[in-house]
Amino acid sequence: MTRDFPETRWSQLLQMRDPAQPGYAERLEELVRRYWTPAYHYLRAIRPGSAQDAEDRVQQFFAMLLSRGSLDQVSPERGSFRGFLKTALRRWAVSADRHDAARNPKDGAKLFRFDEAEALWKKVEDRKLGPDDAFDREWARSLLTESMSRLEKELGKGLPYTLFREYCVDDAEPVSYAELAKKHGVSEDDVRNGLRAVRQRGRDLLREMLRDTLLPGEDVEQELRLLLGR
Repeated sequence: MTRDFPETRWSQLLQMRDPAQPGYAERLEELVRRYWTPAYHYLRAIRPGSAQDAEDRVQQFFAMLLSRGSLDQVSPERGSFRGFLKTALRRWAVSADRHDAARNPKDGAKLFRFDEAEALWKKVEDRKLGPDDAFDREWARSLLTESMSRLEKELGKGLPYTLFREYCVDDAEPVSYAELAKKHGVSEDDVRNGLRAVRQRGRDLLREMLRDTLLPGEDVEQELRLLLGR
């Protein structure tokens, strides 16, 4: 009996087995953009070494992943893409030929913004996270950052998002509902309702993004709780 899979990123991942598929390059770019920083943190956590070593290894990992047809092994029956990628990273990290393969790209090209990834890594290094936790923590941070970007793009011109930004996001002195109400000429109930609406939309966006990497039937709400609890 076959299962009908919804039109999520899973279907797009399955199409990436064939470079001739329309939109292959765009899907590939999005895939790498979403996961390279968690992969970098995973490799930083799994093996002590310099930042330069981690840069070389993560670039070589993605080159290996895409050049060896490893995406042919991606299948919803095998679990989430996140789980597939961590398994591939673990095998890569312990492979005997890694030391020979992990070289700088041709002409010293840099595919990713490693200075940003390293700055983020240094913020969590003292916590001595294991590689799986390091990956998941950065994956969660990346999803939350992306969801905030989408939220701002969708609601940024309205008062509810302005209230949300000033109450929840801006690095300033905490403000009360009463202060926001007075500043924007609305009632405290308006502030409360606006914040509730934006938070709910933010959760909905996170659910949509999580569904892209989960199997049909997997518990999105559990993943959301784990994500927001990090």
